[in-house]
Amino acid sequence: MPRGVLICGAVIIAVVLAPGLPPVRTVVITAALVPEMIGIAPAVSSMTARPTRESTTYGAPRDEMHVYLPAGARPDMALPAVVLALGVHPQPIDHPDIAGLAEAIARVGVVVGVPDSTALRNLQVTPAEPGHLADAVLALAARPEVDASRVGLAGFSAGASICLVAATDPRLAGRLAWVSAFGGYADARRLLVDVATRTTTGESGEPVDWQPDPGIRRDVLELTLNALDDAAQRVVLRELLGPIVDAETRPSTPPVPERMTGDGVALYRLFTATERSSGEAAVASLGPELLAHLDGISPTPVADMVSVPVFLLHGRPDTAIPVVHAPLLRAAIGHEVGRMTIFGRFGHGQPGSAGLGLDDAGDIIELSLFLRDIVAAATE
Repeated sequence: MPRGVLICGAVIIAVVLAPGLPPVRTVVITAALVPEMIGIAPAVSSMTARPTRESTTYGAPRDEMHVYLPAGARPDMALPAVVLALGVHPQPIDHPDIAGLAEAIARVGVVVGVPDSTALRNLQVTPAEPGHLADAVLALAARPEVDASRVGLAGFSAGASICLVAATDPRLAGRLAWVSAFGGYADARRLLVDVATRTTTGESGEPVDWQPDPGIRRDVLELTLNALDDAAQRVVLRELLGPIVDAETRPSTPPVPERMTGDGVALYRLFTATERSSGEAAVASLGPELLAHLDGISPTPVADMVSVPVFLLHGRPDTAIPVVHAPLLRAAIGHEVGRMTIFGRFGHGQPGSAGLGLDDAGDIIELSLFLRDIVAAATE
């Protein structure tokens, strides 16, 4: 029997037999979505009409957003909706992978918004970004086809963290219905230490080795330098730290160049730290403005203000954001967390992108249960 058939069968059994016996429609939608999302079979596409895609703008500065409308959508239908937040350095919003995901969701009767962000595309994450994402939610909620009280947010990677901060925007009260956060970070200060020192922490808080992806190391360096006000020091730090970040082995800690001052010194010490404690001390020595910048893009400082159901998803093998951030988010958000799923084999990318085998069945079942809860939150 083909592996795809076995896995599809496991998906349906898991969704149907899970506690709570969800309504039939939720089971059917979930069982159809999962195989399509992981590339097993075009279950939704083969049974439903293709959505229409429109282009609009949102926010200030104005950015583009693609809106996917289910076939036959009318202004009086009060459909549920979701905004997809793609994170830093995202694929173009018309990329086939992004369009395919948005179309699959729209085919089951949900209006989908895929906003672009000039700032994120240029590796700039500022405290203004969550508000910009909230602008996208408001723009989608204002469409005549959408029930303004049933709009969700689904974020990936840094987009997941931005979603959680955006969820506390007072303008979304009564509009935002739920948040899904896949592979997000809990605290930007901590993530800097994780990536710069190539360590994370174990269950008891002890430092453990962790190897972030080389692209993530470069992106985090660039994101951090872009937050530094001193343009001259940005140029110097980029020249000095680029080779260190790119190297697969860490050099011995070089002395701080005399031309470095203020936050430049702290960032140099951070990205040349060979121990986690040294990295933590370097971040703690940053000036108040840069620390406020990091806190403004972190979910944990505002987690107690999240008042909608949250669904957390993370991969244990994640080489972009350590898996420890998921339980930190759950602890900070508290009772609003409806489900936290930790994959055993899937990492930071799209599940199934590296191929699938029977060893992945457990993760696929967990993904199915996760999606079942989101489908229920969005459509019931």
